[in-house]
Amino acid sequence: MAVTIIVQIITFLVFLYLLYRLTWRQLRNVMRNRSQRIETNLSTAEENIRRAQETQRETDGLLAQARTESQAIITQANRAAEAQRQALMEQAGRDAENLVQRARDTIGRERQAAVDELRREAALGAVNAARRVLDRSLDANVNRELADQTIADVGGGR
Repeated sequence: MAVTIIVQIITFLVFLYLLYRLTWRQLRNVMRNRSQRIETNLSTAEENIRRAQETQRETDGLLAQARTESQAIITQANRAAEAQRQALMEQAGRDAENLVQRARDTIGRERQAAVDELRREAALGAVNAARRVLDRSLDANVNRELADQTIADVGGGR
Protein backbone atom coordinates (compact mmCIF):
# COMPACT_ATOMS: atom_id res chain seq x y z
CA MET A 1 0.00 0.00 0.00
CA ALA A 2 2.83 2.40 0.67
CA VAL A 3 4.25 1.54 -2.72
CA THR A 4 0.95 2.33 -4.39
CA ILE A 5 0.85 5.73 -2.75
CA ILE A 6 4.40 6.45 -3.82
CA VAL A 7 3.62 5.38 -7.39
CA GLN A 8 0.54 7.52 -7.39
CA ILE A 9 2.50 10.51 -6.10
CA ILE A 10 5.17 9.98 -8.74
CA THR A 11 2.53 9.60 -11.44
CA PHE A 12 0.83 12.75 -10.23
CA LEU A 13 4.09 14.68 -10.24
CA VAL A 14 4.91 13.44 -13.78
CA PHE A 15 1.44 14.47 -14.85
CA LEU A 16 1.95 17.93 -13.33
CA TYR A 17 5.31 18.24 -15.05
CA LEU A 18 3.84 17.24 -18.42
CA LEU A 19 0.91 19.51 -17.86
CA TYR A 20 3.29 22.34 -17.03
CA ARG A 21 5.48 21.72 -20.06
CA LEU A 22 2.65 21.26 -22.51
CA THR A 23 0.01 23.72 -21.39
CA TRP A 24 1.62 26.32 -19.12
CA ARG A 25 2.91 28.52 -21.96
CA GLN A 26 -0.39 28.39 -23.81
CA LEU A 27 -2.31 29.03 -20.63
CA ARG A 28 0.03 31.90 -19.75
CA ASN A 29 -0.40 33.36 -23.27
CA VAL A 30 -4.18 33.03 -23.07
CA MET A 31 -4.18 34.70 -19.66
CA ARG A 32 -1.86 37.45 -20.88
CA ASN A 33 -4.02 38.03 -23.98
CA ARG A 34 -7.14 38.07 -21.88
CA SER A 35 -5.54 40.54 -19.46
CA GLN A 36 -4.49 42.78 -22.34
CA ARG A 37 -7.97 42.57 -23.87
CA ILE A 38 -9.51 43.54 -20.53
CA GLU A 39 -7.09 46.45 -20.13
CA THR A 40 -7.80 47.60 -23.69
CA ASN A 41 -11.53 47.37 -23.12
CA LEU A 42 -11.21 49.30 -19.86
CA SER A 43 -9.17 52.05 -21.48
CA THR A 44 -11.64 52.17 -24.40
CA ALA A 45 -14.52 52.38 -21.95
CA GLU A 46 -12.79 55.21 -20.06
CA GLU A 47 -12.15 57.03 -23.34
CA ASN A 48 -15.80 56.57 -24.34
CA ILE A 49 -16.92 57.91 -20.97
CA ARG A 50 -14.64 60.91 -21.39
CA ARG A 51 -15.99 61.55 -24.90
CA ALA A 52 -19.56 61.17 -23.69
CA GLN A 53 -18.93 63.69 -20.91
CA GLU A 54 -17.34 66.10 -23.38
CA THR A 55 -20.25 65.64 -25.78
CA GLN A 56 -22.66 66.22 -22.90
CA ARG A 57 -20.88 69.47 -22.01
CA GLU A 58 -21.01 70.60 -25.65
CA THR A 59 -24.68 69.66 -25.87
CA ASP A 60 -25.44 71.56 -22.67
CA GLY A 61 -23.62 74.59 -24.07
CA LEU A 62 -25.52 74.42 -27.35
CA LEU A 63 -28.78 73.98 -25.50
CA ALA A 64 -28.07 77.02 -23.34
CA GLN A 65 -27.15 79.00 -26.46
CA ALA A 66 -30.36 77.86 -28.18
CA ARG A 67 -32.40 78.92 -25.15
CA THR A 68 -30.73 82.32 -25.16
CA GLU A 69 -31.33 82.74 -28.88
CA SER A 70 -34.94 81.62 -28.60
CA GLN A 71 -35.51 84.08 -25.76
CA ALA A 72 -33.98 86.85 -27.89
CA ILE A 73 -36.23 85.87 -30.82
CA ILE A 74 -39.29 85.88 -28.55
CA THR A 75 -38.33 89.29 -27.16
CA GLN A 76 -37.81 90.66 -30.66
CA ALA A 77 -41.14 89.21 -31.82
CA ASN A 78 -42.90 90.77 -28.83
CA ARG A 79 -41.33 94.15 -29.63
CA ALA A 80 -42.35 93.85 -33.29
CA ALA A 81 -45.90 92.87 -32.30
CA GLU A 82 -46.11 95.81 -29.90
CA ALA A 83 -44.82 98.19 -32.56
CA GLN A 84 -47.34 96.84 -35.07
CA ARG A 85 -50.13 97.10 -32.50
CA GLN A 86 -49.12 100.69 -31.80
CA ALA A 87 -49.03 101.51 -35.51
CA LEU A 88 -52.47 99.95 -35.98
CA MET A 89 -53.82 101.91 -33.02
CA GLU A 90 -52.42 105.15 -34.45
CA GLN A 91 -53.87 104.36 -37.88
CA ALA A 92 -57.25 103.57 -36.31
CA GLY A 93 -57.10 106.88 -34.42
CA ARG A 94 -56.31 108.77 -37.63
CA ASP A 95 -59.10 106.95 -39.46
CA ALA A 96 -61.54 107.79 -36.66
CA GLU A 97 -60.48 111.46 -36.72
CA ASN A 98 -60.92 111.55 -40.51
CA LEU A 99 -64.36 109.97 -40.19
CA VAL A 100 -65.40 112.49 -37.52
CA GLN A 101 -64.09 115.35 -39.65
CA ARG A 102 -65.99 114.10 -42.72
CA ALA A 103 -69.13 113.77 -40.61
CA ARG A 104 -68.66 117.32 -39.30
CA ASP A 105 -68.16 118.59 -42.84
CA THR A 106 -71.30 116.77 -44.01
CA ILE A 107 -73.30 118.12 -41.08
CA GLY A 108 -71.99 121.62 -41.81
CA ARG A 109 -72.96 121.36 -45.48
CA GLU A 110 -76.40 119.99 -44.62
CA ARG A 111 -76.90 122.73 -42.02
CA GLN A 112 -75.88 125.37 -44.51
CA ALA A 113 -78.24 123.82 -47.07
CA ALA A 114 -81.06 123.92 -44.49
CA VAL A 115 -80.28 127.56 -43.67
CA ASP A 116 -80.21 128.40 -47.38
CA GLU A 117 -83.55 126.62 -47.88
CA LEU A 118 -85.01 128.50 -44.94
CA ARG A 119 -83.81 131.78 -46.42
CA ARG A 120 -85.31 130.90 -49.79
CA GLU A 121 -88.62 130.10 -48.10
CA ALA A 122 -88.47 133.32 -46.11
CA ALA A 123 -87.70 135.28 -49.27
CA LEU A 124 -90.52 133.48 -51.10
CA GLY A 125 -92.84 134.28 -48.20
CA ALA A 126 -91.79 137.93 -48.34
CA VAL A 127 -92.39 138.00 -52.08
CA ASN A 128 -95.81 136.40 -51.57
CA ALA A 129 -96.61 138.90 -48.84
CA ALA A 130 -95.53 141.76 -51.07
CA ARG A 131 -97.70 140.38 -53.85
CA ARG A 132 -100.66 140.16 -51.48
CA VAL A 133 -100.04 143.71 -50.31
CA LEU A 134 -99.96 144.95 -53.85
CA ASP A 135 -103.00 142.90 -54.78
CA ARG A 136 -105.03 144.38 -51.97
CA SER A 137 -105.59 147.90 -51.15
CA LEU A 138 -102.98 149.70 -49.19
CA ASP A 139 -105.15 149.77 -46.12
CA ALA A 140 -103.10 149.86 -42.90
CA ASN A 141 -105.13 147.18 -41.16
CA VAL A 142 -104.88 144.80 -44.11
CA ASN A 143 -101.16 145.55 -44.37
CA ARG A 144 -100.65 144.68 -40.70
CA GLU A 145 -102.66 141.45 -41.04
CA LEU A 146 -100.61 140.42 -44.05
CA ALA A 147 -97.34 141.07 -42.21
CA ASP A 148 -98.56 139.07 -39.19
CA GLN A 149 -99.67 136.22 -41.46
CA THR A 150 -96.33 136.21 -43.27
CA ILE A 151 -94.43 136.11 -39.97
CA ALA A 152 -96.64 133.24 -38.82
CA ASP A 153 -96.03 131.42 -42.12
CA VAL A 154 -92.26 131.83 -41.84
CA GLY A 155 -92.34 130.83 -38.13
CA GLY A 156 -94.48 127.74 -38.83
CA GLY A 157 -92.34 126.71 -41.84
CA ARG A 158 -89.32 126.01 -39.71
